[in-house]
Amino acid sequence: MPPDVREGPMGKIRVCQMITELRPAGAERCLYELATRLDRDRFDVRVVALRGGAVADWLAEAGIRTDVLGVRGRWDVLKLGRLAAMLRAEQTDILHTHLFHADLAGRAGAFLAAVPNIVHTVHCTEERFRPWHFAFARFFSGSCQRIVCISQSVLDSHSRRSGLPKQCYTVIPNGINVSAYARDDEARERLRCEWGLGQGELLAAFVGRLIADKGIETLLGVMSHLASRGQPLHLVIAGDGPLRDVVGNYAKHGEGGRHCRVLGHVRDVPSVLSAADMLISASRWEGFGLAVVEAMAASLPVAGTDVSGTRDVVVPDRTGLLVPVDNVVALANAVERLADDAALRRRLGRAGRRRAEQLFAIDNTVAAHERLYQEIAAPGR
Repeated sequence: MPPDVREGPMGKIRVCQMITELRPAGAERCLYELATRLDRDRFDVRVVALRGGAVADWLAEAGIRTDVLGVRGRWDVLKLGRLAAMLRAEQTDILHTHLFHADLAGRAGAFLAAVPNIVHTVHCTEERFRPWHFAFARFFSGSCQRIVCISQSVLDSHSRRSGLPKQCYTVIPNGINVSAYARDDEARERLRCEWGLGQGELLAAFVGRLIADKGIETLLGVMSHLASRGQPLHLVIAGDGPLRDVVGNYAKHGEGGRHCRVLGHVRDVPSVLSAADMLISASRWEGFGLAVVEAMAASLPVAGTDVSGTRDVVVPDRTGLLVPVDNVVALANAVERLADDAALRRRLGRAGRRRAEQLFAIDNTVAAHERLYQEIAAPGR
């Protein structure tokens, strides 16, 4: 056995998954799926977060040890001592960090605790001005055994901006439980009845955080544009975030707002997608487009923006329609094209389901992480 490998209970590799917070968003949901699905005969898994959220309860329900450090601000350095003590007491073999601030704190804690192996996952293509993110990655690259990127677009973007060679990276696409998104006719009928939708009325869905990155203004602009054309399309918005009041105000007073229903955060996304006839994704950038993959698994066509991440998932004119970012008219045209053509919706939806099954099954994602952990922490086992 290599000298830096410390045997876990019954020969297991001890893995600590660390993330900035545990609110129900894309990276957090992906961490949940990974932590709960790793082979417990081979891996001893725990989760640490700088701040809490609903996903902490989900992890506890699944029997995953979860610690929330309760970091109050960027200078709350006393929590680093607690983190280091935790990692040292557990004799952690691998610290796997997700998102920038968890990586920043995690590497400091790992150094103090002499954790031998660090893996970091990059979940987005950072389009904002954040040069320190990439300077940090470059400066501390020697302390990280592998950088995992959730799509090829993320790898290309991060490598270009950090200056790190591509051999430092591994692409492991996010995965979902594809079978959980199979169309549920009972849920469809129940929700559409609850929402007052008739048999032939068309319903589009938006699933995601209500933040500027997701193109919320473009989404609402599309609904206004369709209303001005007399297009009878309904929209259900599943998600929460800082722009919740903006979306709620539009639903009450905006042109086309009477066709919008705002659900807030929804845990049962598969049922919402079963009730819908298409997904609208207006994102300004994406790392992967998790909601898009979920819609494809639900056999829904996608009308979306042609941005990195989404582009890795959707095949234009085969599983969805992609248009330029921030272009209300183009996205409205794509939505209207789907609304007017049931055969096109069925064709794109079927192809999307097949693509989700082939490329984005959660078992593939988990198996790839297990191989990576085995490779870096215990190559001789």
